[in-house]
Amino acid sequence: MASPDDPDPRVERSRQAILDAAIEELAEAGYGAMSIESIARRAGVGKATVYRHWRGKLDLVGSALEAMKQEVVVPAGGTVRERITGLLRSLAEFLAHSDHSACLPALVSAAQYDDAVATFQRTFSQSRRQMLVDLIAEGVASGELAADIDPDLAAATLAGPLFYGRLMLQEPYPPARVDEIVALVLDRSS
Repeated sequence: MASPDDPDPRVERSRQAILDAAIEELAEAGYGAMSIESIARRAGVGKATVYRHWRGKLDLVGSALEAMKQEVVVPAGGTVRERITGLLRSLAEFLAHSDHSACLPALVSAAQYDDAVATFQRTFSQSRRQMLVDLIAEGVASGELAADIDPDLAAATLAGPLFYGRLMLQEPYPPARVDEIVALVLDRSS
């Protein structure tokens, strides 16, 4: 029997299959049309197996989307500006190439009609954006960035074109052009 420190590999495989199926189903069918039954069928497991790990559809989607935290990373070294640029490049790559990014339009759409999804989407987005806000605040506090930069507004302005391209134009923002956004927002004279 597997211990908590050494989980059963079969359980881990079925959990991962369910998470992958949830992402695929959300991207293809949308939140409203997806169901635990369709996810279980796609994953090749029974409904009871899904409910053994998650309370319901939104809980499962939340777990599946947590993988995004691993796909978009803050670089460990360098100046604050270099780390901001690296984070935004990572986000641009994610929005352009990750299977998970295909879920964003479905989640945004569902948030318009379902209060629980709206609350989840708002909380999830704020927690993800906080990485960028914290980096900008660090740069302001250290004097690397102008003292009058509002970290919240700058974060929204820096990430905005990336999400606009993905959600509104269906044209991912080119990661190679992230430097232009960073310069536009952070290089200013007072």
